[in-house]
Amino acid sequence: MKRLFSLSIIIVAALLFWGSQTWETKKVITDLQNSDPHYIDVFIQDFTLTAMSEDGNPSYILKAERLEHYNDNNYAIVSKPDIELKQGEQHWLITADSGEIDDEKQSIMLRGNVVLQQQGKPQPIQLKTEQLEIDTRQQTAKSMQTVSIIQQKFNLQSKGMILNNASGQLELLNSVKGRYVQAK
Repeated sequence: MKRLFSLSIIIVAALLFWGSQTWETKKVITDLQNSDPHYIDVFIQDFTLTAMSEDGNPSYILKAERLEHYNDNNYAIVSKPDIELKQGEQHWLITADSGEIDDEKQSIMLRGNVVLQQQGKPQPIQLKTEQLEIDTRQQTAKSMQTVSIIQQKFNLQSKGMILNNASGQLELLNSVKGRYVQAK
């Protein structure tokens, strides 16, 4: 009888301890949410994400130094993103200082030293701008900032551009200036 009583006391004490620990954990989380409603709920270091298209091929590959997702936002912030935008024969490598991934809109907004480098072409085109929005569903990239377009023999500048990776078309929007240098 004594042993059963001792065992009951141990079980009750363990349940009280476990209950207090659970309460403390919930209290810490609640205190964190109340003290700072904007906090990182997920982060990833040095990652690679491959998004597949409907036909089962890679649509784009995103690599970055760090991803941070905040509890009160629908987007994640990435540091030093590299994106391989793929669509059939069209293939671009895009780099930037930072970016935001919006899962709801299925878009990526890149900022700071954005460079798009055409891949797999004998005379690739390079585009440079300060801000670029990529629609990952439509395979389009758009900038309303000044864009420099550089190829081996020409250099163009435009205020805004739209790149349709699916069709391979590049549309320059406003104030287009250019220079063509003939090879000697």
